[in-house]
Amino acid sequence: MRTEQAAPALGIAGCLAVVVTLALPYLVATGWGAQLGRYYAAGPLGVGAVLFLALVGAVVFLAGVRGRTDRTTAAGISLALGVVALLVALLWAVSASLQPLFGFPASWIVGHRWYVVAVTAVIPAAAAAYARAVL
Repeated sequence: MRTEQAAPALGIAGCLAVVVTLALPYLVATGWGAQLGRYYAAGPLGVGAVLFLALVGAVVFLAGVRGRTDRTTAAGISLALGVVALLVALLWAVSASLQPLFGFPASWIVGHRWYVVAVTAVIPAAAAAYARAVL
């Protein structure tokens, strides 16, 4: 498969992985609603901005692949969205307090914010490969 096709596919998968990773605590532990709300709202923007940017990124990748948008434009926009999403995820991960998390019954939630950052990093990496392939 050519990089021109593989990179946006990886970007779309990365965007969807961000959505799944962010939804996982809500799906696994139903009784954590209030604590998770404070956890996700931490920082200046909260992690909702990452979710929004990932969803928009998936649409941009798809628009470039399906020819709805010029490939170079889609690659540039997806790269900018991916970098901003990664920066917001990092800012959220650094500023998210672990204080409300100590009452959670699962230890994986302590590392969850870093899983979000790692999955979000796939988006700008795929977008950079896409931009390189179409330019």
